Amino acid sequence: MKFEKFIARRYLFSGQHKALVSIITVISVLGVAVGVFALIVVLAVMEGFGQNLREKVIGAYSHLEIAPASPQSPPIDSTSTLALLRAMPEVKAAGVVIMRQALVLATGSGSANRQTGMFIQGVDLDEEPRLTRIMDKVTGEARPGPNEIVMGKKAAQSLLLPIGAKLRIMSPTIIATATGPTVVMRNAELAGVFETGFPETDQMIAYTSLDTARELFLVPEGAIDGIRLVLRDPDKVYEVRKKIQSELGQDVIVSTWQERNPILFDALVLEKWVMFIILLLIVMVAAFNIIGTLIMVVMEKTREIGIMKSMGATREAIQRIFLYQGMMIGGAGTLIGAALGLFVCYMLKYYIKIDIMSEAYLSDRIPLQISMWTNVLIVISSLLICLGASFYPARQAAKLDPVEALRYE
Repeated sequence: MKFEKFIARRYLFSGQHKALVSIITVISVLGVAVGVFALIVVLAVMEGFGQNLREKVIGAYSHLEIAPASPQSPPIDSTSTLALLRAMPEVKAAGVVIMRQALVLATGSGSANRQTGMFIQGVDLDEEPRLTRIMDKVTGEARPGPNEIVMGKKAAQSLLLPIGAKLRIMSPTIIATATGPTVVMRNAELAGVFETGFPETDQMIAYTSLDTARELFLVPEGAIDGIRLVLRDPDKVYEVRKKIQSELGQDVIVSTWQERNPILFDALVLEKWVMFIILLLIVMVAAFNIIGTLIMVVMEKTREIGIMKSMGATREAIQRIFLYQGMMIGGAGTLIGAALGLFVCYMLKYYIKIDIMSEAYLSDRIPLQISMWTNVLIVISSLLICLGASFYPARQAAKLDPVEALRYE
């Protein structure tokens, strides 16, 4: 062991005021540990909520959606466009959709005035499970038959509709009749209720087969409102969007899942970094304890420092002694905090289940996502703060004049 490290270790718990120095040293170690522990646990929870929200959004929507750029744009040729998209190596699945807004009315006894507006989408029932998770958790029939729809849980609850309830769907499409223009109305039956865990989808969306949607909205055979895509890597949506846009031209608009809630995702990232900086202040407060501890040791070890310098110890060697001592305190606190933080995260993730408000947090449990790079950043930041706190006392010790240090001894 190099003599600087040996001396630094001896100085940790020695001196005339051994008990006081030991207590301050322990407090410094615990302060750093608490800061690192709080950072790891809080950021793991925030990562978990962000990942949980991401999964809910991706589960409720596809990664990319292609639609005509304007009402005047030519219709999308679904056959050739699907063939082009499915040939791209980045695309995992693709399917067509008819999606229109409609008014849904409950028509059973005692259901007067129970109505709600929602988006009804006609989907390829064979392809849809590969595009979204809307069919994953369905009470009743997940595959609606002719003149049947599957509605989001919140919408069904707001209308007090049981499975099998009779509905009337008013389409915004206007047709001419003998008595004048009127909207298209169709009778339907509630075949099932789905739940994605994403409130917007569960409140505003219902789905049915493509054939039923064509009949309801009077959509000609072969016509579609858009194409939805799922990519092999959801994080490459902007690269793939640019590629698709160049292939299909400006007659279509390509939107991504991230653009559906841009403010929310940006806020989550900003909140994570703000929380990181705020909690890092705990480590900085502990670093002041390290400064106080080292200054006290320097004052007590003035004679020993003078002796070592008179025996040939360089200023750099004396400085390294106290830098090592500060890093021992910071390293011990960081190690304890990191170990305790990871242990608590592991227990919360796999063993300790804490119920929370599902509607407010989009989850019924506390979600955690342990990120290796986030934890590495926390550990490095903590060690750098402790090193910075050790620099001033170490520099002052190195500047001591050995003659002045030994004059009154």
